[in-house]
Amino acid sequence: MSKTLLQKPNIIVKNGEPKAVILDLREYGRLLEIAEAKSDLSELKKIKKSKTLFRPIEEYAGRL
Repeated sequence: MSKTLLQKPNIIVKNGEPKAVILDLREYGRLLEIAEAKSDLSELKKIKKSKTLFRPIEEYAGRL
């Protein structure tokens, strides 16, 4: 692979419309981590808004 391919994404065009992107594998992994972190944050916000009761893990540690 050329260094250019590894440095910036390449857009695949079909019939004049962008259809796909080729990314460096490390960049793809980085984007997945960002998406996962954002999803986790969204779930945390939902939980905080709910009426869920939270207890420290220490309360349950003795039960295991």
